[in-house]
Amino acid sequence: MIFADKKELERLRRDYPGGCRLVLDEMNDPYCKMPAGLQGTCRGVDDAGNVLVSWDNGSSLNVAYGADRCHRVAAESEAKATIELIGRKRHRGARCPRCGRKAAPDNRLLALSRRADITICESCGTWEALEDAGMAERKELMEWAAMKESWWLEG
Repeated sequence: MIFADKKELERLRRDYPGGCRLVLDEMNDPYCKMPAGLQGTCRGVDDAGNVLVSWDNGSSLNVAYGADRCHRVAAESEAKATIELIGRKRHRGARCPRCGRKAAPDNRLLALSRRADITICESCGTWEALEDAGMAERKELMEWAAMKESWWLEG
């Protein structure tokens, strides 16, 4: 087993903070079949340098330092998969995944996003329509509140 030194441990903890979304690149474990491309939510990094992950398939197998590889969600397609997962897990009192504002009588989550299979607040729905009409700059999925914050993990 390989352990990370202090400098590498600091880098890992900076690169993989709790709540960030990860994509599995490779897992060298002959006893479990974790497919490349599987996404999960980081729970932190332990003292050996292993990345602790709650995978979307229900597994909690860690990404072993020096043996396995993963990366933070970086591509639009990966962000879309994460945002759509949020839509499936959403609960009462949810927030708009695009702007992060809480659902309320004056901020209802009734608009279907043009970017992902999820409902967003009416204001964000209007903005997406303006973006598609070329009247506003397009907000990429990586800039959505759900990709920058971890409030959706609660509850």
